[in-house]
Amino acid sequence: MIFFYISLSTYICFNIIKYKKSLSDLQKNKYDVKKYGKWIFQNYKQTFLTPELLAILLLVIVFNFNLKVIGVSTVVFYTLMFLLNYKKKTKIKINKQIMSRIIAIILIFIGLNVWFIIDYMRYHYADIIFDNTPFYYIILIFMSYLSYFIVWIANLIVRPLDKILNKHRG
Repeated sequence: MIFFYISLSTYICFNIIKYKKSLSDLQKNKYDVKKYGKWIFQNYKQTFLTPELLAILLLVIVFNFNLKVIGVSTVVFYTLMFLLNYKKKTKIKINKQIMSRIIAIILIFIGLNVWFIIDYMRYHYADIIFDNTPFYYIILIFMSYLSYFIVWIANLIVRPLDKILNKHRG
């Protein structure tokens, strides 16, 4: 269980940097859903061909081992990814628009985690102990790899709310 919590902490540290970069790119595209969607595919080297592809390969390879190996591998991988990306400075101008996107991203993460916990309890009839299944690692790795799409989805969800709020403000 300790490997799970350590791997989760290294995963969160790396993803703070990655989502900050994704949100910065969204800000550069002025929160435009179509423009940002095109930007994701035009800059496929930055969005798809990342070192995180190694995490997916790592996950496939370590499925042949026990979950402690998966946990240790995840700790090592995301620690290295964090250290490689730590010095890259990304600036985000904090405003109401970016805060609403951050809240939407957090709600997406919470929703997926709640779904996983309910699903796990329903099919395994056990306490909530994530060491029993590698499925959670699959969710985590893909949530990190697909961060640009998750930011795009959060922007898509929040954009109509921003229009409604701006209409009522003035």
